[in-house]
Parts: sequence; structure tokens; C-alpha cells
Amino acid sequence: MNMRTQKGALIHALRALIPAADISILHERPWHSLTFSGTQLCLSVQMQDGAWHDNAEALSQMLSEHEFDLPHQIVADIAVTQAMVVKGAHCLIIDALLLDS
Repeated sequence: MNMRTQKGALIHALRALIPAADISILHERPWHSLTFSGTQLCLSVQMQDGAWHDNAEALSQMLSEHEFDLPHQIVADIAVTQAMVVKGAHCLIIDALLLDS
């Protein structure tokens, strides 16, 4: 499976969890250890209503416990790493590590 489809599957899954959000990729890079390969992603999640801004920790907890069903991928780590307001929109930064399965 190519990287574009892998990223798209994660974004699609996040949009199902947070339907009011505008989700985009800020940056990505290949990731490798001695036994695994994958991709590190940094995502921007923007919401006009700010429903999750005050609950970034709750969203991070929900994401870490969520069982993502992605083809040929394992979400090894995912967390909200920043919460801020940018031009009136509430923005969360989510970092994720996808491993090839």
C-alpha cells in the first residue's frame, strides 16, 4: 500500500471520530527501527466551534484508546500534542506513528 493511501485511511478514520473538524497533514517522514517501518505524521485539526479545545486531554485519551482499523497499518501511537486558537479557529496538533503491518 502506498503512503498516500495510508495517510488517507488515518485521516478518514479521524474524520469519522471528529466529523466537524478540518484535518490536514502538516508534515510527515518515514520512520524505521530495527524491527518495524512506518510513517510519523503531524496533523492539524481545526474546528470552528472549539468543542475539543478545552478537552484536548480527553480527545488525546480517546485517541490513544481507540482501535483504528486501517488496512496494512497499525496506529502505534497517537496523541494531541498542542491546542491553540489560530485566527478564531480552535486548532489541535495530533502526532501519530503508523507502522506497516
